[in-house]
Amino acid sequence: MTKQKFFLQGAVLTLVSLFLRITNMGYRSYLSQHIGSEGMGLYQLILSIFMLTVTLSTSGISLAVTRMVTAAMAAGRGRTVRSVVAKCFGFCLTISLCIAMCLFFLADFAAGFFLGNPSAAPCLRILGLGLPFMSLCTCMKGYFLAVDESLSTAASDALEQILTIAATVFLFWRFVPQGIENACLAAMCASTLGEAASFLTSWTAYRKSIKRNTPSQKERSAGVLHGLSHIALPCTLSSAAKSLLNTAENLLIPRELQKSGLGYSDSLSQYGLLQGMAMPMLYFPSSFLTSFASLLIPKIAKERELSHKNAVAYISGRAVQAALAFGIFFAALFVAFGGSWGQAFYHSESAGDYLRILAPLVPLTYLDVVVDSLLKGMDEQFNSMKYNFADSLIRVVLVLCLLRFFGMESYVAILFFSTIFNASMSLHRLMKVSHLQILLVRDILVPLLCAALGITFARWVLSDIVILNDFLRVFVQAVLSGSVFVGAFYGIMQWNAKKKSKKCQANADF
Repeated sequence: MTKQKFFLQGAVLTLVSLFLRITNMGYRSYLSQHIGSEGMGLYQLILSIFMLTVTLSTSGISLAVTRMVTAAMAAGRGRTVRSVVAKCFGFCLTISLCIAMCLFFLADFAAGFFLGNPSAAPCLRILGLGLPFMSLCTCMKGYFLAVDESLSTAASDALEQILTIAATVFLFWRFVPQGIENACLAAMCASTLGEAASFLTSWTAYRKSIKRNTPSQKERSAGVLHGLSHIALPCTLSSAAKSLLNTAENLLIPRELQKSGLGYSDSLSQYGLLQGMAMPMLYFPSSFLTSFASLLIPKIAKERELSHKNAVAYISGRAVQAALAFGIFFAALFVAFGGSWGQAFYHSESAGDYLRILAPLVPLTYLDVVVDSLLKGMDEQFNSMKYNFADSLIRVVLVLCLLRFFGMESYVAILFFSTIFNASMSLHRLMKVSHLQILLVRDILVPLLCAALGITFARWVLSDIVILNDFLRVFVQAVLSGSVFVGAFYGIMQWNAKKKSKKCQANADF
């Protein structure tokens, strides 16, 4: 993949990812206005159980397909690509159908025992119908990433999002759901419809792509099961363990809050404010990073296969530097203007307060997105599994030990400890295997200074300007701050690069 193509695909994927995040935030805002923070809490709890089944059905498959197809192409074995993908299709379909049947028949038990709300069982059944579609789409995403056609994935994701939102709005308008359980059911029906449409779009694109990128002569592939076990199994075990613990954590939070003295509705409201409103805002800007991070996997895997150690170190260093700068800017933005975000998306001061409190976690959270992709590209998924499992286990233990005594404040402290622990372990491993270096002044202090300049400039410009529209206010704050940040950061980096170049030239002349 050339540098120009890499950045072009990354830019397009970022725009699509940004569109998905914006529409998802708008969708959650729409839901919160109809079902309130209590309804958002129930909605998030249902999704936490469903995401465990999604993890078991899809985790690691995309990475395995990407790595095996990339290896086949690089070794000149293009005739085996169809066989590789077909076998992965069969594996995914078998697993997802079994898990969907388990979810269908155990929905009543899960809703009653885990959610404490038996009327939520139909939501789980409806979501289970979409598991095979999601699993097969995951296979195709891995293939598209390997052949540099990630835009096909972006198109199907965009269509899924549009249909999900449109179907939800239609169901809410047409049937006017009564109660938060019926409202959640309408949203889940719309989600399953979106998954089916996404599969049909991806399948059409895949059929055209496979004819274009592989020879007409087919050849049976060998070692697919071994590849799945070596690549996908560690990721699946890691993600499954983490998802299981995350599900346990999410289910425990409302229960432990009730033990601290809150009622059922209040505990769901507190949970909904944090996990259903504040956390999506916190992750919202990461859409700029996730697209480029996913493209790093085949790129870093190729350089590693060719034993280009300097290229691996260079790519890793630049990616980490960009992630830190990006995260530091948005941490500063959330601290300064978090209240505006809470008002714009949810008309909630409490959601904005949580965003401000959690803002210091943003640099490490965004950095972890990039580091995880780099480690996967370097065949370090087993170590990622260990860190993620340890992190999730610690969080569950701390929730059980602290939440009933100290309430929601203790959970915020748990999030801080957990994020620092996971990011530091992953980053230490990346530094060891890629030999990258992080410099305090260049990678941390300079972005902090540039972010402070951007925020100060935005506050100064807007001090005498009244913007009534909440979304417009958030947009203007971000654009003004971001413009100064990017200009200052780019200028300092260019000056530093020229300084180094002159120094190297002087040493060469000497």
